[in-house]
Amino acid sequence: MATNQEKLEKLAYEYQLLQAQAQLLAQNLELLTMGRNEFQAVRETLENLKKVEEEKPEILVPIGAGSFLRGVIVDKENAIVSIGAGYAVEKNLDEAVEYLEARIKEYDEAIAKTQSSLKQLEGKLQELATEAQKIQQEQAMSFSVKK
Repeated sequence: MATNQEKLEKLAYEYQLLQAQAQLLAQNLELLTMGRNEFQAVRETLENLKKVEEEKPEILVPIGAGSFLRGVIVDKENAIVSIGAGYAVEKNLDEAVEYLEARIKEYDEAIAKTQSSLKQLEGKLQELATEAQKIQQEQAMSFSVKK
């Protein structure tokens, strides 16, 4: 039978592995949330563009490093949206918004699954910590000082 010290070492090893997995899931969750927020912002921009009455509204075009150029939207009825792998397609605004909403839904589902997995890992981590604490208490209780 394994000694208490061996059990503690095994628990510590398992804890470190699960902690690393939890950290990766947390990072993944952050990336998913950022991606979802980006799609949400684009969807809102297109929704607001539908409300603009000017035929050729002026916009600011980001060019990087917090810098912009003034521009004009020449076709406010259509948008070019990325469909992944470096490809983009032109869609009318309603279709583009519909496409973006579907992508946001995919992100929401992935976020929910990741949150669920993270919660399960956190539960396992808590179980391991509790088990280690019991072993340490047993060791402390059985410790005696020789006279």
